[in-house]
Amino acid sequence: MNKIRIYSIENCPYCDELKKLLINENIEFIDINVLLDENKAEYDKISKKTKTDVVPIIKVGKQLLVPNISFDTIQEGFDLTKKFLI
Repeated sequence: MNKIRIYSIENCPYCDELKKLLINENIEFIDINVLLDENKAEYDKISKKTKTDVVPIIKVGKQLLVPNISFDTIQEGFDLTKKFLI
């Protein structure tokens, strides 16, 4: 199974909604708080690749799903994430 990484910030309603959907479906993911110093280098690479700093950015394997580019709603982002897990 592909590993899922969610790049998020605390108290972000969109990030929280996405994580809740994943938890409800028993889909494992790693939550990367982009504001923590230890995650800065990793997030800088991701935001350079995606040319955005909007969260939540979803990484499924090598696939990056970006708000307002790959998906318009959190449900759409969640559905895409599930597609890439197959």
